[in-house]
Amino acid sequence: MMTMHPSWEETDVSSDDGAAFLAADSLDGAGLATDSLGADDEASEEDEALIGALFPGASFATAVPSPEQASPAEKAAPGPGRERAAKNVTAQVPPVFFMIGCQRSGSNWLRTMLSEREDLIAPHPPHIMRDFVPRLPKYGDLAVQANLRILVDHVCAFVERNQVQWLDLHSRPMKFNRQSILTEVLLTVECLHFKKKYTAAQEDREVPERVDGPYYLLVVFDAIMNAMTKANGKKIWMCKSMGMSQFHDLLLSFYGKERLRYIYLVRDPRDVCLSFMKTPVGDCHPYAIAKKWAKLQNFAARILHETPDLVHQVCYEEVLGNKEAQVAKVVEFMGAREVCRSMRRGSVVAIKSEKDVVQGAKKGREAMMARRLSYQFKNLARGDSFTKGQFRKWATGMNDDDMRLVESVAFEEMKRLGYEPHLIKSEEDRIEFTEALCADYDAENKRLIEKMNADLAIENPDDLKRRQVQAAVLEKTVSEHYDEDFALSPDVDLEDALDSENEAAHDKGFLCGNDAATFDFHRWPVGASLVGFQSDAEVSNRFELQDTKTLKLNGGLAITFAAASQAGYYPHDVDKANQDAFIAGEAVRERAGSKPLLKKERENGILFAVFDGHGPSGAECARMARDSVLEQLSEQLDDSLRTAHLDVSETDRVAETLSRSYRRSSSLLETGEVGIDATLSGTTATSLLVTKDFLHTANVGDSRILLVERDSFRALTTDHTPDRKDEVRRIEANGGLASGSRIWSKTGQCGTAFTRSIGDAIAKKLGVCADPECAHAPLPKSDAAFVLGSDGVFDFVGEAEVAATVRKYTDPAEACRELVGKAWNRWNESEERADDITVIVGHVKESNRGIWRKLRNRIARRG
Repeated sequence: MMTMHPSWEETDVSSDDGAAFLAADSLDGAGLATDSLGADDEASEEDEALIGALFPGASFATAVPSPEQASPAEKAAPGPGRERAAKNVTAQVPPVFFMIGCQRSGSNWLRTMLSEREDLIAPHPPHIMRDFVPRLPKYGDLAVQANLRILVDHVCAFVERNQVQWLDLHSRPMKFNRQSILTEVLLTVECLHFKKKYTAAQEDREVPERVDGPYYLLVVFDAIMNAMTKANGKKIWMCKSMGMSQFHDLLLSFYGKERLRYIYLVRDPRDVCLSFMKTPVGDCHPYAIAKKWAKLQNFAARILHETPDLVHQVCYEEVLGNKEAQVAKVVEFMGAREVCRSMRRGSVVAIKSEKDVVQGAKKGREAMMARRLSYQFKNLARGDSFTKGQFRKWATGMNDDDMRLVESVAFEEMKRLGYEPHLIKSEEDRIEFTEALCADYDAENKRLIEKMNADLAIENPDDLKRRQVQAAVLEKTVSEHYDEDFALSPDVDLEDALDSENEAAHDKGFLCGNDAATFDFHRWPVGASLVGFQSDAEVSNRFELQDTKTLKLNGGLAITFAAASQAGYYPHDVDKANQDAFIAGEAVRERAGSKPLLKKERENGILFAVFDGHGPSGAECARMARDSVLEQLSEQLDDSLRTAHLDVSETDRVAETLSRSYRRSSSLLETGEVGIDATLSGTTATSLLVTKDFLHTANVGDSRILLVERDSFRALTTDHTPDRKDEVRRIEANGGLASGSRIWSKTGQCGTAFTRSIGDAIAKKLGVCADPECAHAPLPKSDAAFVLGSDGVFDFVGEAEVAATVRKYTDPAEACRELVGKAWNRWNESEERADDITVIVGHVKESNRGIWRKLRNRIARRG
């Protein structure tokens, strides 16, 4: 199933549910000082605009700070003369997801599977709340910035040392910008406090106390999860710290019912116990395991009772029976998936089906990384036969003593969840847990944990060391810092924080402004590591240059041309094949014998073309179209010129021949005759055929041809996108739907960024066609150039800049290198990825042969 819109709830965020009003990106104006707020203050229209700007969706009717007492956040909000926020509007707020229940219930499988979603990040949990809440007293009053700063430093260090390392979009270890985390925490807390004081003033009640330590810690946790989400180009996140159910009241207060969601995993405690006892993690004795299982089920039961709409329950045993069906239910609960940042410029958007998500999980980045690190994650890459063997393992794998112990501890919870005890049939059969007996079990559990760690030191010392390094963070004193400069830096001034410019691009090492202007792009890919996420060698290995060549034309002209193609950068598929293809300077020849007196081949023109593939088979589609168009054009142009009627112009014949070659190539792909799956794959095709008098163009898609002359430039093609009303009319007449910058089926099953292409069998049913728009222009006689480029170039390098770059160099290869380098830099800076980039540059000039002919004629005339 594919969907094109998010289903994040449209929420009136003026409710009392804590941070429900904190919609994404709404914290830019959040540091508020509200001591002057009074219940009798009357809100002006400007004040209401301020509240609407700070709290998207809020519908406050009275009481805001007066303008003369404006706080930093108020100064950041729109004032008089700017567009005023609408009253009583709603805002789309991203949900947050928490996995609850007990470990060893399929949580890591579900985490790695959901991480395959296009819009969600679900990292391995470092258990921030569980491990830091008991240690909060040592940090003192967190309203004091110096204390909060130490907590932020320690929590960031704790996460950076997680057993399964957190990585960013580019597979680099996460290193948190502590200053940004601290600033976000301070702004969030101030914003929350303002909202509480504001609400209290409206209701004429006492202003509540400021937030306490656990609340500060939760805000730190939230800021870290948001940073991880942003660093991976995702929209939403899920926390797999299963014990977060014990913090339900805090979570509900902070996120509110509008955002807070739980996925509750349930598994038979007897199987959970067996799994823990075989895995080097957590408790080791059946009493301790069953006790923890029961406690966590009771936390979850309370949430289910009080807020059932916030919870989706997943039964492990049902997952074993039908993974895809259960995944579909989880996906439905979580809401429709959204096109995330890293996909927004993709030519084809095809959101993965539940089957693809399930199957992809085993080979996904999260699963592969985790299973290499520890035995506890080895099951993540195992197949269905192993999975089915996990059903009711206790029936053959658990001895009676352990079973009686587990069933006695968890008897009530098992009955409530539908797990029938096997040995304990009634309350009377349960073991009586005396204080002495429980102490013995606890001591034995401690001994078994020590043995587990001793065994781990022998079997996987690296895994044990990673755990110990992370655990050491918890024992640090407040005088010990991981980032000394941060820990000792002065307090954050919220007004300065709101006024400060975002320097993220510089932090990532991109060249901006003057730096980019002075970078030597014409030597690309030398220095590529300075403008992206890969080394010079990695970029060079995926760069293709067809060096400068010169071809003579009739009439004393010559074309000097070069071409370059840079394979894109896709963080989750760094070896993805270049889906662009090109033709540069290929002669379209008339066959010998096609005319009675034609004894040998004769050129009918010189072909230049760019093909930008897309979809799963995009590379194959582009290369097939490249070969097919040249072949079809060579054959059909012969026939067209040989059989042409006298009343049909050469330009019309060439246009018709180009059109037939495009349609035939598309048909071969759509019907599968060439063995390529073009169901959701295809290619753009932009061609320039140079004949003795004309530049003939044909185009489908959004690649482009630019003609550059001495003092002017103009596009010879027009992109086929949903921005064109004439294209949209054809699409809608054929059952397609134009929404935003894409064409969709009315069921949301296909999303394309173009309205014409070669291939794309499904899109053809929506009105997308392979008929090219053909045109011609007189062949310039001197001092002109042409540029063919994929959207990898023109999405980020404007036509004027392209023209200026081409004029700057006499060698077209240097112009190609510079255009590729500039586009690469801007793609990585804007998207944190890069599309395939292909460009052809040709200079049209008088040839030496033509000059000598003119001199000879001049001499003859004077002689």
